[in-house]
Amino acid sequence: MKRRIYILVMLMLGLAVQAQTRMDYFLMEAGKSRMRQDWSQAMMLYRHALDINPDSPEALFQLGRMSFYIREDSVGENYMHRAIDIDSTNTAYMESLAAIYLRTNRAEKALPLLEKMSVLEPRRTDVLSHLATYYGETGRLEDAIKTLDRWETLEGRIPQLSYEKYSLYNQLGDSVRAFGELEALCNEFPSDMTHRVRMGYQYQLHGNMKKAGQIYDEVRLSEPHNPQLQIAMMEYYEARGQKERADAMRDSMMFDVQADKSLRYGLLQNYIQGLEGNPKADSLVADRFDRLFAIDSTDVEAMGIYASWLAYMEKPDSVICPVMQRLLRIAPDNEMATQWLLQYFAQKQEYISLEEICRRGTNYHPDNLAYHYFLGMTFSELGKEQEALDAWQKGLKLRSPRTSPVQISNVFTASGDMFYKMNRMRESFCAYDSALVYNKDNILALNNYAYFLSLRKENLDKAEQMSYRTIKAEPDNITYLDTYAWILFMRGEYAEAAHYMERVVSPDSTEAALLADSRMSSALLEHAGDIAWFNGDTGRACYLWELAIKRGDDEVSATLQKKARKKKYFKK
Repeated sequence: MKRRIYILVMLMLGLAVQAQTRMDYFLMEAGKSRMRQDWSQAMMLYRHALDINPDSPEALFQLGRMSFYIREDSVGENYMHRAIDIDSTNTAYMESLAAIYLRTNRAEKALPLLEKMSVLEPRRTDVLSHLATYYGETGRLEDAIKTLDRWETLEGRIPQLSYEKYSLYNQLGDSVRAFGELEALCNEFPSDMTHRVRMGYQYQLHGNMKKAGQIYDEVRLSEPHNPQLQIAMMEYYEARGQKERADAMRDSMMFDVQADKSLRYGLLQNYIQGLEGNPKADSLVADRFDRLFAIDSTDVEAMGIYASWLAYMEKPDSVICPVMQRLLRIAPDNEMATQWLLQYFAQKQEYISLEEICRRGTNYHPDNLAYHYFLGMTFSELGKEQEALDAWQKGLKLRSPRTSPVQISNVFTASGDMFYKMNRMRESFCAYDSALVYNKDNILALNNYAYFLSLRKENLDKAEQMSYRTIKAEPDNITYLDTYAWILFMRGEYAEAAHYMERVVSPDSTEAALLADSRMSSALLEHAGDIAWFNGDTGRACYLWELAIKRGDDEVSATLQKKARKKKYFKK
């Protein structure tokens, strides 16, 4: 009997060992597949392991991780929670699931895991940090303070933690413990006057100006140029209504040659903001900057603040321009000044200056397509056609991945216009196609592409579809209406063309009105005349051709002159 029991036990043990060996094999192979990122194979092998042992925490944990990876969050949660329930002291499992919850803004679900981890691994300050943050954000301020106390017990007093507790005590309205935290810091770090200044400021906030003044005087004896002290004393004088002393303290910091620049700029901006509505603001601000530039004439940031203020206050361009130019002299790569001057010279149509500023932009910011675009437009205005194309092509090659598709589309559109002007038709139409790839709603590209196709009597169906989109977008734009009417004319749809052209050149418009309309052009009036002729209104056609010659703002073709002279339609 005993022998039978022994054999049975050994047989059961053998089967268990065999099952464990098989499961270990599947776990190892699943791990290899996971390393190769063959997720489906890995999941299949982990499920085989679970078939052998449904309570394998490793298989459950890994299946959970992969479920999250393939966006099956609820499945992943179930797997990982089962793994943690089975292996209840495995903090690695808890940490992985908590990290997922924190990363997906579900801190409330991470909390029980973090609390358990803080018990199992009490020296984990990263866990305590997460707990303190969560408690503070959810209003559990006392729990946050206790957690920070645990942290300090491990690592000793740390100023950052003390100030966090100081802030929490203030939120609780517990000024006694808040003062106590600062006192403890001052005692722990007696040589660091920053803590003494904070103590004085705490007294100042609670209205004890006498005690605050005493502490500031003590600090001033040992560190008279302590910046925290100077700021605190400036606010102290302001709180007591001693404006002259507060101003003197601010000026001593602002114009101190040795002053920290970030402090100087902060004071400067606060001073400027405080002058809003002051009728003397202009002269006071100008005086500030004159004194600053006397200290350092190459202070780029101060110059930038001054230029920004002038622009914000909408000062005349004639006032802002010299400041921006001065800023570029001391900081040739300053993009704010470069962009402002680019817009200024473009509006003024000062092409020589615009070319110089665009070249500066392309040199210092070669991946900014805007500078190449405007440089090309400048060359175009100056009649330098190839130079314009070269500028645009170079910009397209150097553009960054962050470049706006709309901006890229505009450059291709400009290139298409220039190629057509140079009679390079294939390249022109390719450029327009590229423009519409980057911005299918580029109205200018749609209009110009459609118009040039119509002039060549090519692909008129495509031209009509593109042009129709422009008049849907801007139904009152006479340039786009003219293009659409002209395409219909080229397709022989004369009555429909006349319908749209009447919205461009109204039969009720007087000659004086048509000549005075800045939107009108000789080409547009000639189109209107041609359409009128084919609709049988020969008198109006001759009148419009003569008016087109009188308008004379475009090159008057020999064909147009012949039409007007012979009072008859002729093809170009």
